[in-house]
Amino acid sequence: MKKIVFFGTSEFSKEILKTLKESFEILAVVTQPDRPVGRKQEITESVVSKEARSLNVPIFKPENLKEPYAFNELKALPKADAFLVVAYGHIIPKGILDLATPINIHGSLLPKFRGASPIQSAILSGETETGITIMLMDEKMDHGPILKMESVKIQPEDTFKELEQKLCSLAKEMIVPTINGFLEGKLKPIAQNHSEASFCQTITKEDGKIDWNTDVKDIYNKYRAFIQWPGIWSSFDSKILKIKKCLVSEIKDIEPGMVFKQGEKIFVGCTNGSLELLELQLEGKNPTTILDFVRGYPKFVNTKL
Repeated sequence: MKKIVFFGTSEFSKEILKTLKESFEILAVVTQPDRPVGRKQEITESVVSKEARSLNVPIFKPENLKEPYAFNELKALPKADAFLVVAYGHIIPKGILDLATPINIHGSLLPKFRGASPIQSAILSGETETGITIMLMDEKMDHGPILKMESVKIQPEDTFKELEQKLCSLAKEMIVPTINGFLEGKLKPIAQNHSEASFCQTITKEDGKIDWNTDVKDIYNKYRAFIQWPGIWSSFDSKILKIKKCLVSEIKDIEPGMVFKQGEKIFVGCTNGSLELLELQLEGKNPTTILDFVRGYPKFVNTKL
């Protein structure tokens, strides 16, 4: 049985690890350190760490892989056939990459959307197609030669959650035959066309702020992309107001940022249309339907956000 060291942190990563354990010997799992989570900031281990404990293998949680102890711990393991990296969240230095064949699963059709947020970036850009690329890693970000690539359609209503699930299901189908095919010499890596590369950035909370002068379809794409984190938000009553659910409306010629009511529905003006609000969350409060929100804050209608 081929031997794998797994690097990953996210829910996506966890699902891949569950798939790998059926076909490979997992020598160790490397994931990010336990972090404070939620309003209470309770120290919580990653979902990959939780899954790895069931495998009864060494779990490493280095804060920085550039520290000598991280290299020494990985070098001390039995020789691995491959390192598999899936949404790990840290740059892996060359010294560690040289310890085994490093393979990466990336959530885009490389060389498009190299970087930390390929799924969100595809939605933000209004793409109708994306996919999974399985590649060999080198020192540059998402730069190595491709082993296998498959595409999926992005539906107009797909949020990050739905698209991530599609990509995860596809990756689970691809990963075992791809690793085996490459290690057995049946798959030949193909260099990327680096002249066509595009890049995406690490997402911050500030990225979720809405500019109401933006095209309504772009605002809706931001909602779809950031639904899991950081969400999209504006300001009301000197507090952050999160838009938890919304739809695109073709009602036009409303001043951008102006809240208005038509029948029983509430909208906000944007460029080339308006956003219908369905569920909101005011800072410090629980999410609520738009009608309940307006009952509690009647001055919300006719406010400019």
